[in-house]
Amino acid sequence: MSEYEDESEEEDSDIEAKWIGRLTGKTQIDSAQLLIESEEIERTNFLAIYGDKDKKGNRKYYLLLISEIWNDPQGMKANIRVIGDRPPRPFEIGAKVYLAKHDQILGLLGINNPPETSISFGNLLGYDFDVNLLVENLGRIFITGKSGSGKSYTMSILCEEFLKKGIPIVIIDRHGEYGSLKVSGDEDAGESEFINKIIEFSDLNINKGADIDIEYLFSLSEKDIVAPNLCTIVNLRGIPLEAQETLAGKLLDKLYSASTSRKIPPFYLFLDEAHLFAGKKRTKTCDTVKLFSQEGRKFGANLVIGTQRPQLLDTTIRAQAGTWVVHNLTDVRDINITIQSAEDLSNENKADINGLDKGECILSGEAASGIPLFVKVRKRITKHGGMGFNALDFLPEQTVEELQKRKSRILGNKSEEELEAGKELFQEILGPKSDIEYLNIISQLKVRVKELEQEVNTLKERYDNLESEKGVVSSDIPVDERIKELQTDVQVWREKYKALKERTESGEIAVIDDQASSQTIERLETYVRDLENQIEQIKQDKSEALRLAEKSIAELKKGKNKKK
Repeated sequence: MSEYEDESEEEDSDIEAKWIGRLTGKTQIDSAQLLIESEEIERTNFLAIYGDKDKKGNRKYYLLLISEIWNDPQGMKANIRVIGDRPPRPFEIGAKVYLAKHDQILGLLGINNPPETSISFGNLLGYDFDVNLLVENLGRIFITGKSGSGKSYTMSILCEEFLKKGIPIVIIDRHGEYGSLKVSGDEDAGESEFINKIIEFSDLNINKGADIDIEYLFSLSEKDIVAPNLCTIVNLRGIPLEAQETLAGKLLDKLYSASTSRKIPPFYLFLDEAHLFAGKKRTKTCDTVKLFSQEGRKFGANLVIGTQRPQLLDTTIRAQAGTWVVHNLTDVRDINITIQSAEDLSNENKADINGLDKGECILSGEAASGIPLFVKVRKRITKHGGMGFNALDFLPEQTVEELQKRKSRILGNKSEEELEAGKELFQEILGPKSDIEYLNIISQLKVRVKELEQEVNTLKERYDNLESEKGVVSSDIPVDERIKELQTDVQVWREKYKALKERTESGEIAVIDDQASSQTIERLETYVRDLENQIEQIKQDKSEALRLAEKSIAELKKGKNKKK
């Protein structure tokens, strides 16, 4: 017997050990019925049927999936269907069926891809295989699942993977939950590896953990929002739903136009609760999302859609999805719509969709090579947060101080005209405010200026103590950066006071107490002037402290030389 035949016998022995049942009833070239005679079999197992050996001693094999499984008086049975190559004629009744070998499965599914060109999505259910999906095959991604099924968790996994690759992403965040990407998922929490790649815009009075007030979003250029290694989160929590839709539409329109003219690099737009922005009722925002779904990919404007209610989403947008990620759904209409829309899913998958556990999904479409994959989504490396997540609850003070400098870097190079134009556009989107709302804003501005004043005083005290006993200046205090940040804050808040004062004086705001409002604005202006004066004093204190330090160091060196 030759060495090759010895190997073949060993292979046959290995195959026999994985025998799990026989074909019964009617067989076809693409499907058959299986009588299961093994307790090890599961719904998600891949199966194999072997043919005769060829002249070289190689066995032909066909891979199959279970499409339905049940018990009857004869035992456990399953309908199975061929995936990949089909046999030239129907299978023999009574043919043995085996568990597929690992190399056979990996060779067919195409999930064993190198990390530099793929994203780590999770594990194949029933196996220890990592599911690594090629980025180039993802296309437009559609993620659905009822509340609590893991839909938003999966969207965050994709955010993590794109951030690892340096792919720009923009997240329209309705509930204020994606700020959790700034925080590590470790037990000790702290900052995540992505924290310096994330900029979050929001109403800072509501969402304390954001970086920049959302009213300045439209003061920025497209390149400020979409850039390599940048994740821009637009946190809409606290903004009325109608204004959220309009704001998202204007931003998407701006980014789509920039992508078609190649002003910005290819990026992914994440749109959660998409049915609220692009439902079946035609709106300007819905039309813009359609453009993203139909034409965006050719210009690098890619789309990740998330929704709990696929039946409420615009039909055209739903039909454009290239990759589907389906979590648990229980509503019959949502399941039917998903089956009809998602590539490679059929009525046989209805029970599967309804039976998925939390964090499990069916992956189908372009990224799955035409074969629906049952996947357990991997664990996040960032913290999973819910509505109104506040990153400040987990980040150390030093990190928070560093994050605050971004405001200076981003807004500091914008002109007064750019800042004002962006604010005006944002205010138009929100619509007119009531008298009470404007008075509340003035009150909030007063508190904020007081906070800034206290920060300046604290900083001044720190620099009063710069000269230590040995005359050495502490080098870990970023003086220039803090001054720039304060100057930016002064500019921003002065613009707010100026705008409110002008509206009050012009009669646009019919305030309840004109005299009280005027006095409030005058006090705010005084705070700003004091703030600017204290910044100048800080600069002078810094210069004097450095001069004294240099003098002390020189004297120390002189003393050492004399000892020698």
